[in-house]
Amino acid sequence: IIFESGAGNDGTIWKDLLPLLKKRTEAPLITYDRAGFGKSGIDSTNLNITSEIRTLNDALKKLGYSDTYFLVAHSLGGNYAMKFISDNRKKVLGAVFIDIVSPYFMTKERAKYTKDLFTDSLEAIKKESIGFYHLVLNYENTSEVMRQVSTDINIPLTIIGSDRTPFEGTDRTDFIQSLKKFAKDKDNRKYVFAENCGHYIFLDSPYFVINEIISQYKAVSKE
Repeated sequence: IIFESGAGNDGTIWKDLLPLLKKRTEAPLITYDRAGFGKSGIDSTNLNITSEIRTLNDALKKLGYSDTYFLVAHSLGGNYAMKFISDNRKKVLGAVFIDIVSPYFMTKERAKYTKDLFTDSLEAIKKESIGFYHLVLNYENTSEVMRQVSTDINIPLTIIGSDRTPFEGTDRTDFIQSLKKFAKDKDNRKYVFAENCGHYIFLDSPYFVINEIISQYKAVSKE
């Protein structure tokens, strides 16, 4: 089971969930730091979502995991998960998406708007986090790739949405409705609403998320 963290987070964001999940499954649980986050270095001359997923595939092969996968993704991590699924169509059995950024919400116009929000702070961001700096620079491309590959996603999905997304007002309503729309695109997708939870649903209600992961994992695997 591979975990994809959201924007600005490294693999340690899952540290409290993994011990609880390990009690319910014997599947290897794999977290990692994307380029420029945590302990991972960065090649800023060749950094984009496509190269990052290629690097992830290489790392998994070196670890001896190259047969079948199950993904758990949060927020912007859904972009990377969808690209990974698209590149490994016959190997990914299923996934759980937690309050991900859906293709219906992150349009081309909104992606540009989101990137522009950070324009005046780029130098400060670069000093604070080289990974987040390049994430902002690549945001439009990352979103464009996500929209392109999202139509290729045919595996069973459990999509968990929160009632306190990272957006407010009409944007919050749009985020929630867009995620529901994405869930309705295919018959093998299930939408689950996490009441009284913020964007980090797996921190606010870990057992709720664990139950959904285990349920979907068992439905698509032999365990």
